[in-house]
Amino acid sequence: MHLKHYLWSGFVPLLAAACTYDSGGEMTGFQNFAVYTQGPDRVADALTAELVQRNALSPDMATELGTSFVDAFAAGRESQFNSESVSLARDELARLVPEEFRKFIGDEGGRYVLELSMEPAADGGLRLTVTPTIIATVRGGEGPLGGRPLPSNGTLESSILESLSRRLGL
Repeated sequence: MHLKHYLWSGFVPLLAAACTYDSGGEMTGFQNFAVYTQGPDRVADALTAELVQRNALSPDMATELGTSFVDAFAAGRESQFNSESVSLARDELARLVPEEFRKFIGDEGGRYVLELSMEPAADGGLRLTVTPTIIATVRGGEGPLGGRPLPSNGTLESSILESLSRRLGL
């Protein structure tokens, strides 16, 4: 398993709302972060359960990751980690990228890895940001990623944040 934990300074309590973010001067139509008021242990439990369900985190690492998040929060630090690589068939991958980039997806499909970070929100909440790296598999590999990076259309980020909100009862 290739789970990386990065801990920096900063962490505070929590508030609940999801927002869009600015990309190239234009507002995008999708969410890549949400802010929660629930306790860090509850958010960490819901997040790890969601990642395990999506095969982005092995069950045996869920407790360790949850503990790391809660410990970072208690120490006033920001946490960031990368999920495991999740393989997808061609059609599944196509749903995650803008239409004009689907032509780069071959029969082999591809994969994604999530970068997730938890940090203090300006209003005292806990902000969770989801940033995917989406890769279309290319025969023989291409570059250091073993495939072609593709932009996200926001579907993956939104579905993770929506599922997390449902798990938290929002």
